[in-house]
Amino acid sequence: MQKMTKMGDHARCPQCRGAAHVVWISQDEKTVAIRCNGYHSQIGPPSTRFSSRAQSKTKKGMVFLVEMNAQTR
Repeated sequence: MQKMTKMGDHARCPQCRGAAHVVWISQDEKTVAIRCNGYHSQIGPPSTRFSSRAQSKTKKGMVFLVEMNAQTR
């Protein structure tokens, strides 16, 4: 992962390694939120009370929280 110092910086998605960008940085700069431009699977609750299986769907623009370590700063 590249050095991220401010919001809007380009980054790689931690899940698919696709294009993403920084949308939030914690005050201590140890955690960042990265929004991916690609589609990712998301498991949701069952659609009805009669269904016991969780429904899987894809969603674009998912946000991932990533911890920054000393090497990535």
